Amino acid sequence: MCIRAMGANNFRAVIIRTHKELKHDNGIIIRYDDNVAVVIDQEGNPKRTRIFGVIARELRQLNFTKIVSLALKVL
Repeated sequence: MCIRAMGANNFRAVIIRTHKELKHDNGIIIRYDDNVAVVIDQEGNPKRTRIFGVIARELRQLNFTKIVSLALKVL
C-alpha cells in the first residue's frame, strides 16, 4: 500500500488493524475499533520503534516479523 501525505511525498505502509471484520480459518471473527497502518521502508522494516495495541497473526505469515516483534499482542 502506498500513502500520499504532505504534497508529493509517498510512503509505503502496512495495515495492521482494520475496522472491517477479519475471519480466521478456525471460525473466529476479529474486528478492531480503529484503522491503523505502520509506515515501512524499502526493506519492509517499520520506520518507528513502537506499536501500540494488538495486531492480527496474518502479519507473521506475510513475513513482517519485525512488526510482529514490536506489537504488544498477536491475535
